[in-house]
Amino acid sequence: MANERGRPRRPETDAAILRATLELLRDGGYRTLSIEKVATRAGVTRPTVYRRWPDKAGLVVDALAEAVPVALAPDTGDTRTDLHHVARGLVDRLAGLAPVILGVLADSVGREDLAAPLRDRYLRPRLRTVTDVVDRGIARGDLPPGTSPATARDLLAGPLVYRWLVNGTLTDADVHELADAAWRALTAPADA
Repeated sequence: MANERGRPRRPETDAAILRATLELLRDGGYRTLSIEKVATRAGVTRPTVYRRWPDKAGLVVDALAEAVPVALAPDTGDTRTDLHHVARGLVDRLAGLAPVILGVLADSVGREDLAAPLRDRYLRPRLRTVTDVVDRGIARGDLPPGTSPATARDLLAGPLVYRWLVNGTLTDADVHELADAAWRALTAPADA
């Protein structure tokens, strides 16, 4: 968010702006969203929005980040179970927002002004849980040394998102099946 000067900011104003941003993203996506529309929906002036967020991309990323908080990595003592919890948590946290998030991701293609903050301030912090689970799994001997957290992340999140896109929903059985598939891929012998 922008530097804070002048009178103190009102948290309820920030919340109204972020809520309006999510509503407008649901209604028409990133391309149709404007600061003016956000201000009108939130019941504030455009300068009020611009004082907090100097650009649309930053506003959108902060709205998504506020709506989907970063989760702590589970630590059950079993890496396979932890990966299942990460997969289930990902699906649960995105419930209701998946179309908005996937739409913003699609709109970020070819738009580095949106893609960079989306990766840095939204995606990476939320996917850090997979890195933490993989690091602990390697330390426990559940995963082979050198297991790539990035590959684990892709094996877990990629199929979940794809199945969500294709089917429009994810069942518990889908989440279980895809988390197991990621586990099998991560633990398969290197020469297999």
